[in-house]
Amino acid sequence: MNKKIALPELATEQVNPNTLDLDTCSPRRIAQKINREDFQAARAVKEAHKEIAAVMLAAAQAYANGHKIIFIGAGTSGRLGILEAAECVPTFSTKPSRIIGLIAGGKKAVFRSQEGAEDNRQKGAEEIKRHAQKGDLVIGLSASGRTPYVTGALEQAQKTGARTAFIFCNKNAVTAHADLPVYLPTGPEALTGSTRMKAGTATKMALNAITTGAMTLCGKTYRNLMVDVQATNQKLITRAIGLICQIAQTDPQTAARLLRSSGKNVKTAVVMYRKKVTRQAAEKLLKKHNGFLTEALHD
Repeated sequence: MNKKIALPELATEQVNPNTLDLDTCSPRRIAQKINREDFQAARAVKEAHKEIAAVMLAAAQAYANGHKIIFIGAGTSGRLGILEAAECVPTFSTKPSRIIGLIAGGKKAVFRSQEGAEDNRQKGAEEIKRHAQKGDLVIGLSASGRTPYVTGALEQAQKTGARTAFIFCNKNAVTAHADLPVYLPTGPEALTGSTRMKAGTATKMALNAITTGAMTLCGKTYRNLMVDVQATNQKLITRAIGLICQIAQTDPQTAARLLRSSGKNVKTAVVMYRKKVTRQAAEKLLKKHNGFLTEALHD
C-alpha cells in the first residue's frame, strides 16, 4: 500500500459514471444523484469497522493514560479534525489541550483555503515536534492518502514515540508511518475530485465513531447518554437537568438543585441522589471507579 501513484490514478479522482449528466439534471435529480453516492460513504465505513475499532481503543488508552489525541490534516480533512477536537470539549468535558486538531496553513486555513500548505512535509513534522510527546496518539487525515504535510507529521510522530493512525480513501496510500491504517473505499466523487463530499463524509463518520467510542471506553457515557456534558449554556443546562431526571428518576426542581450543588456535574449529581451522599463523597466514589457511573452506582 506504500507505492505512490499519480493523482489522476487515485480512486477519488476518477470520473464517476453515475453522474456524467450532472450539469443537465434538474435540482431534484442532482440531489438524488448526490444522495445515492453518499450511501457509499456509509458502506466504506462499514468495511473498516475492525480498523476503526483499533484506533478507538488506541485513543481511549492514550486519553486514559493522560496523553493527547491529535488530529492532523489539510483542507477538508484538517477542518474535520479540528471540528472533532472542538466538539469533544462540550460533549465529554475534555480539556482543550488533551484532544487537538492541526491543519496545514494554520488557523486561517480553517476559514479560507491555503493552497500549497499541504505540500509542506517539513511543516507537518514541525507541528508534531511542537505538539506531540511519547505516548500520544496522532491521527493523520488525508483523502488521497499521500498529502506531504500529513505523511511528514506521521513520520515525526513515530520518531517522537507517539502511536500513529491514518484515515484515507485511496488504497495506494503512503502508510509506512501508520501503526493503525484505516482505509475508507469511497470511490469516485459525484463531482470529480471533490473529496469534501463522500470522502469527507466517510472521514467524519469514522471520527464520530472513534471519539465517541474512545470516550465511552473512558467512562464518559452512561448507557447511551452524554453524562459528561458541560452545562455551559441554557440549552446544555436544560439537557443536564433532563439527564439527572432520567437517570436518578427525580423531578426537574430536584434535578436543578442537584446540578447546582454538584458543581454542574451530571454524574456527581446522580451519585449524590442515588447513594444519598455529599458532593465530596460522590466525587470520591466516581474517582474510585475512574469516572464510570454504572460502576459507581453499583458500588
